[in-house]
Amino acid sequence: MEVQDILDWAFRRHLNPLSWYIRPLFLLVLVYAAYKRSWNGLIITFVLMMSSMVWFPEPKRIYLQMQKVLEFEQMLLSSPVSAVLTIVFMMVLIGFILAAFWKRSLVLGVILLNVTLAGKVALSLLFTGESGWAPLGNTIFGLMMVNGIGLFIKYRNRKKRRGIDI
Repeated sequence: MEVQDILDWAFRRHLNPLSWYIRPLFLLVLVYAAYKRSWNGLIITFVLMMSSMVWFPEPKRIYLQMQKVLEFEQMLLSSPVSAVLTIVFMMVLIGFILAAFWKRSLVLGVILLNVTLAGKVALSLLFTGESGWAPLGNTIFGLMMVNGIGLFIKYRNRKKRRGIDI
């Protein structure tokens, strides 16, 4: 089996919407591990998050918009130069997010997560046109979780500083 065959197999499975919706959950666990300064948590969660695209079976029904976005992503990863640039860009973003949480800067971390999640949709729209709306559902899901948990933690911390049990 050649590398391209493996990539094709992986991207067919990544067309399953469940692989898109599970990633925000892993993102939360990843930033929690950074906040707790757990190298084991970071490594394990990152490996699980990156492998989650192939956990689910190929979908019986393929959403054309989703397929176009993933074809663009696949095109980015098929050329060595664009693959390296794409991976470096993603790793830098993830690095900044994890560094913010590692330093326990909840506000900066949440801002970076919001910008990154919204930026994914914006870049999808820019490069794939109307099909770029495909990741909107899981992006909104991710934003709701990130912001909801961030607000809860901020509220809890404020109550602790005042000496009020919640």
